[in-house]
Amino acid sequence: MVKPSKTAGKAKGGKNVKKQLKVKGGIASRYTTRNQALNRLQLKLADFRRLCILKGIHPREPKKKFKGQHKTYYHVKDINFLAHEPLLEKFRDLRSYERKIKRARAKKAYHAVDRLEEKKPKYGLDHLVKERYPTFLDALRDLDDPLTLAHLFAVLPADKRHGIPAEVLLESRKLSLEFQSYVTKVHALRKVFISVKGIYYQAVVHGQEITWLTPHALAQTLPEDVDYRVMLTFLDFYTSMLGFVNYKLYFDQGLRYPPVLDTRLEDAAGGIVAVIHDLADRMETDKEQGYAGGAKKKSAQAKLTESRLATLGDKLAQIGDGEVDEEAEAEAALRAERSDGEDDEEVEEEDELERAISLSAGGDPTAREDAKLCATLFKGMVFFIQRECPRDMMVFIIRSFGGEVCWEGEGSPYDESDGGVTHHVCDRPMEGKMLAQREYVVPQWVCDCANWRILIPCADYKPGIVPPPHLSPFVSKDDEGYTPDYQATLEKLQMQAKAAREGRSLADVSGDAGARMLTAEEEAEEEEREYARDLQREAKGIPYSRALQEGRDHTADSEEEEDDDEEEGSEEEEESDEENSDDEEISDDEENSDDEENSDSEADSEDEDAPKKAKKRKPSRLTHEMAMREKDIIINKRIKEMGEDEEIKAMSYTLLPRKKRELYKAMQLGLAKKEARVNELKERAKKLKKDGVMDEKGRLLPATAEAKKTKKKKK
Repeated sequence: MVKPSKTAGKAKGGKNVKKQLKVKGGIASRYTTRNQALNRLQLKLADFRRLCILKGIHPREPKKKFKGQHKTYYHVKDINFLAHEPLLEKFRDLRSYERKIKRARAKKAYHAVDRLEEKKPKYGLDHLVKERYPTFLDALRDLDDPLTLAHLFAVLPADKRHGIPAEVLLESRKLSLEFQSYVTKVHALRKVFISVKGIYYQAVVHGQEITWLTPHALAQTLPEDVDYRVMLTFLDFYTSMLGFVNYKLYFDQGLRYPPVLDTRLEDAAGGIVAVIHDLADRMETDKEQGYAGGAKKKSAQAKLTESRLATLGDKLAQIGDGEVDEEAEAEAALRAERSDGEDDEEVEEEDELERAISLSAGGDPTAREDAKLCATLFKGMVFFIQRECPRDMMVFIIRSFGGEVCWEGEGSPYDESDGGVTHHVCDRPMEGKMLAQREYVVPQWVCDCANWRILIPCADYKPGIVPPPHLSPFVSKDDEGYTPDYQATLEKLQMQAKAAREGRSLADVSGDAGARMLTAEEEAEEEEREYARDLQREAKGIPYSRALQEGRDHTADSEEEEDDDEEEGSEEEEESDEENSDDEEISDDEENSDDEENSDSEADSEDEDAPKKAKKRKPSRLTHEMAMREKDIIINKRIKEMGEDEEIKAMSYTLLPRKKRELYKAMQLGLAKKEARVNELKERAKKLKKDGVMDEKGRLLPATAEAKKTKKKKK
């Protein structure tokens, strides 16, 4: 075997040539720090942050931070993605242009500053919207944050110190009003909840649930610990995205975009009303011109002409026979014109409603039924909104659910003194000013009716009294495991309304026997059963007053009495057995000798005392549960409380592997915590009802005079 020479690894110059090894991919090759990314992209930190926000790139957390724990890391692929962005050149141009403006301002050349500000280069974000959201449904799924931020900036004041320009606020308000007007037009609103943060809305557009938050209509303050530059960068992208979405929604509905705001109503703080009126006028003009949704439609006059031409042959035949009455013919023609006009309006309304339902619900029959119910909930009702109530919120909710709205001031379609007003929405006592033909309610009634899809009785929502609790429609009782008392009442009303709409009994709609709507025959049978139960109670000697106090039905009484009879029979049998055994023992003792009698008698006395001592014996303090962990105790308790079948299923977890067994234990512990929380809430509600703080419907009662006196004494 030939040995390699010592100079084999050296070059002619005498230097060692290192072997080129393959570089393995590690964490250092997949991640880079923020400073390295800035050096590569040749950007300032502010421009880099803005570019990352617009492109949707976020920092990463590698498993091993090879450059230190206090560094910000990005993926190398994300930085390579940013390196090919056309906005990089725009940002560099803006940076150099700002230097020119700064130089001109330092020289006090204000005319040059104004000229440079006017010619400042601008950039568009349309390509980023198409890049991040390839389809329209992708944009709808991610519309929650854009709507929330747009509604927030729509109510903020312009502030030069924080860098919030007025143009951005006006654009945010315009886009938010456009989206609300579309939701109102297609009746897409589904849920409303008034919280301390603001007002939560949820709408269904093209089958996608969109939830956003709007602040209350109050004076807003700007906190100092918020970076408004970051929020404005997000808003810059969100306004472009909302413009795309609104245009697509309006185009699918056949409406003009952008809608022209009524400046008169906008100056009078009309809000959404200005856009809604413009939408309605535009739809009417489109129908008159024959353009709606890009397709031509026949006008009402053209349809009437065609119907007359179709009956022209019959009229000519009648004229030939001489049997035509001119007055009767004129009346018939007038009736035909009116009926045709009314039928055309009804058909157009139904077509428009069907189109709106198909856009929001799609082909799902359950969703279509819910959408139709939402669109016609307040149909035929006219609401007058008093000035202390939030007008924008009330107009948005009521018109989304098919109602009409009026108010005091400019732009109102109805007058308060009109006889057509059915509901008066106010938030202050109206004693001595209530009209008999109106229902006076607080704004919460509108929200609760919209959430539960029923017209709740107005007696509990009158102004001046404490209303029922405002339950959140975003919380499910199945997830929480707790059902408030007022929610059970609303669910019962909901089932009754559904049964009335479908023409069925409540038992057919839901399997709840306690909320059953009985027919006349069933009520008669129930009365006969109750009469038979009373007769049986009297025969057994149970007074009627005691039966009412105990609140027991016939089945419970019969079961308890049967159990008592069985217990009495078993006790008598045990006593008779004991007496027989005692007699036998006594006879055996008499046959024995006198010495044995004493011993036997002592033994008998001990035997008689034995069961008594056994009954009085205290259980041992050492239990099996003491050797178990708290988790195992909870799980065993839950298994014992289950039925026999469920217990067998639960015991099968012992055959599972260890990891799955631990997962099962964690699941049982979560259920146990939920049940404990539910029991705690129930006990708290019982205590509040017992103390007189809460009524049966869950309303907090106002403090009494005695309670106020006791508080003063304590102070």
